[in-house]
Amino acid sequence: MKLSLAFLCFISHCLCQEFEPIVLVHGGAGFTSDERDPEKFAGTKLAARIGYLALMETGSVLDAVEQAVRSMELDVGFNAGYGAVLTLNWTVEMDASIMDGRDLSAGCVSGVQDILHPISLARMVKDKTPHTFLSGVGLMEWARQQNVHILYPPGQMASERAKASLQAWLDSQAQNPGNTETFGEPGTVGAVAMDAFGNLAAATSTGGITGKYPGRVGDTPLLGSGTYADNRYGAVSTTGHGESIMKITLAKDIIARMAYLGLDVQNASMQSVEEMTEMLANTAGVIALDTVGNPGIYTSSGKMSWAYQRGEYVHYGIRPEDDFIENA
Repeated sequence: MKLSLAFLCFISHCLCQEFEPIVLVHGGAGFTSDERDPEKFAGTKLAARIGYLALMETGSVLDAVEQAVRSMELDVGFNAGYGAVLTLNWTVEMDASIMDGRDLSAGCVSGVQDILHPISLARMVKDKTPHTFLSGVGLMEWARQQNVHILYPPGQMASERAKASLQAWLDSQAQNPGNTETFGEPGTVGAVAMDAFGNLAAATSTGGITGKYPGRVGDTPLLGSGTYADNRYGAVSTTGHGESIMKITLAKDIIARMAYLGLDVQNASMQSVEEMTEMLANTAGVIALDTVGNPGIYTSSGKMSWAYQRGEYVHYGIRPEDDFIENA
């Protein structure tokens, strides 16, 4: 008799002991000035706490990662939602994805405009359509049919910080065509979580990169690149240079290193990111959980804000050597 993946995972969890729930978030990999560290710490700690509270209240890892990411989509200090960077046309186009490790169901969206919470739209795609990925004009029309709140007049998602960053990027291109220096808020935001029964979920949301072509899609909405969750192996959310992350399928590569090479979550994350950086000369960052809730946190970008709550404590940092702890 052929058994479904979801049923096998359910039986496995019934036979296992309970796990200690955890919600782990990142606020994007890439350089920011040290003066902004407190802002990053505040945003990621708040997101971890909000996600953990949702997990405790509803018991749902999907609620946990969605609510954690929504918190960062409201924060202009992150490149997602209201903090999203601008395209060459001075518009905001956002991507997001969410994945359930129990049955591999997922929702992915790209080209989101004038919607404050792309991550919730991605979850709606997962829960309310027969599809996994919707994009562009079709996605926006479907969102209207679902009565999703779309800001009017258009353009309200473009923050003053994002406008200044695009202008700085345009000025740099005028002075030095082809300059690859990055401007604007680096990276992406994401969350991974585990509940008391070992169920996993992952979610990721981004505005992309400053000065991107309209219509550009990065790694964030691509399963296996920006987001992946599978109860059998782990959960991952990535951030960094999207074009490179796509080529490596970074999230799935980390999962594969744990599943088939037997690496622990930290070494799998580190080795995968470093291999990408060596091969493609671009950086990335990841957060990950293994099947018992051990966290993996690594970046080759120098900085990546992160935080997680487990029990009564919140751990957080932004540099590789950081591990600050405070009461939740």
